[in-house]
Amino acid sequence: MQSYDDVITSKGFLSDLKALNKTIAQSLTKAGLPVIINGNVCYSDKDEDFNKGTLSSLMEPKRKALVAMAQRSRCFVEVGIAGGHAVLLALHANPDLKAIGIDLAVQAKPSWPRVDIFVPAATEWLLKRFPDRFSFVKQDAIDGLREVASAPAFGPVDMIHLDGGKLNRMDELAAIWPALAERGYLMQGDYKNGNVRASTRAMIQCGLAREVPEEDLPPMRHRTFKVVEIGPSVLAQSVRLQDFRGKRVLLCTAHQDDELLFAGGLLSKIARKAQVHVTCFFRPMKGRADSDTRIAAMQRLCAEVGVSCTQYPFAVEAPYRRLRRYIAQDDTDGAAPVSLLRPLESHGLYPTLLETAISTLRLYEPDIVITHNPVGEYGHLEHIFLHRTMMEAARRANITTLLTFGAGQEHRAGLSVTYDTRRKKRLFKHYRPQWDGLKMYDFALDPERFVREPLFPT
Repeated sequence: MQSYDDVITSKGFLSDLKALNKTIAQSLTKAGLPVIINGNVCYSDKDEDFNKGTLSSLMEPKRKALVAMAQRSRCFVEVGIAGGHAVLLALHANPDLKAIGIDLAVQAKPSWPRVDIFVPAATEWLLKRFPDRFSFVKQDAIDGLREVASAPAFGPVDMIHLDGGKLNRMDELAAIWPALAERGYLMQGDYKNGNVRASTRAMIQCGLAREVPEEDLPPMRHRTFKVVEIGPSVLAQSVRLQDFRGKRVLLCTAHQDDELLFAGGLLSKIARKAQVHVTCFFRPMKGRADSDTRIAAMQRLCAEVGVSCTQYPFAVEAPYRRLRRYIAQDDTDGAAPVSLLRPLESHGLYPTLLETAISTLRLYEPDIVITHNPVGEYGHLEHIFLHRTMMEAARRANITTLLTFGAGQEHRAGLSVTYDTRRKKRLFKHYRPQWDGLKMYDFALDPERFVREPLFPT
């Protein structure tokens, strides 16, 4: 691995830097404009005739951080590519790195340098110089990131530089999240801006990001930037069992027995350490052998464990359309991605269910919410329905920590909870003899898993 000094003084980088700067300068001169561009990792903002000057000493910490990130990454996405200097430096720091630049290339304010002139010139030069390692998306930040996420040209993204607008950084992270590698780096440009600082704090609070361990790395923070680690593995590792101590925990289930099947062991472990409330949204289905006993069974179980509970009166049955007209899966094992045949918002129960979920979250003000997962554990449509509802409710209520049951999503990392299986087994007595989950579900006494979902506040 080359040192920063080796990269920045290499003949290859200096030759390409000179050629890129010449291209930018010629494009501006040809348009009858002064040679001025936005500030970047190499030059100060609006530094006239930057191409005749030296690299900015103020930006050296950012250049060092960028080189360190690039040398540990495979796919780099930059929002606000401007003159392309960060991409050029990153590609020279790591010959295996590939990069995608996103820029609208529109002069939004008269005071801005003429990005509409020099951005196209710079990106055209980069495309010719690195035809197999660079691509360009001429879009605004969010639409461009969504385009990249929908079809990642160079594989999972593990390095991001957000250096465009300052108001929507959380939305930008949300747009690229589906394309992220398990772990990567996010460099927040313009870190001295209050909105950028606030968005970084929110990312960390929501578990989407964490501070970068600085072992063997240059400083990852300066007044001009901050680097954090991001990705699904970062999110998965952000919750530990000890984090439940002293917290308000709200467990939201579709049916009576779900609290036992998916979280009975966890409830037993945290009941004395946290303030726990169980909320069941759907009443028992009519015509079952245990239709008249399930609510009382849940209440007895919660009382024995030492948590409070509430039963809501909703039911996903007539006069509403069947959920299978709204939700579909590609297979029947519960692990396939879910697709919507119709917007869930058009389901007759959804508006009431959503408002109730939001009101419940605002009433209990939980630190941690636990509910069903995106695939409904084993493909249960009502579980999926409640999951989608709770996710939207959590966003609207500004919940930062939402966990889903791990059953059916074993491919995702999460919190694994071991417990006294004998105690959980005894809890099934409350539902017997009408219902025996131990015989029906082979996972009933497995270690319980909980996966933290990415929440991007609205």
